[in-house]
Amino acid sequence: MDLGAPDIQRHYVRLTNNGKIDFTDRHDGVPVCVEPGRTENFPLDMAAHFFGYHLDATSDQMFRHTCKRQGWNTPAHLVKQDSGKTLAEELFASLKIEPVIYRLVEQKPDLDAPIAADPQPPKLDKDELPPLPKRHKGAA
Repeated sequence: MDLGAPDIQRHYVRLTNNGKIDFTDRHDGVPVCVEPGRTENFPLDMAAHFFGYHLDATSDQMFRHTCKRQGWNTPAHLVKQDSGKTLAEELFASLKIEPVIYRLVEQKPDLDAPIAADPQPPKLDKDELPPLPKRHKGAA
């Protein structure tokens, strides 16, 4: 059935943690952790939950939402650092939040292409035995 769409797109939000601490949160009771230097794609509902992300969300709106979720709105997080930014601003700036779109396209298999055969085991002489499998020291 043709629905009039030439292709289907999947939307995600990519989080890259450029900070020095783990980014942790929970969604539907499931813990999520993005370690420093790691990147993770989140479905839109998770991104809305974690960052307040939506199509027209500004960086300031996502900053305020994330601060509330992460507990970065305490007096300790609002003290200006040597950089001139608050600790909350520095923590949020270390997170790179960007939309990602994947286009799903149909893959048409070549039905005339030959099917690859399983590799054949090596041929042994009549009196040659294959090596025994390695066993762990604790195996009985």
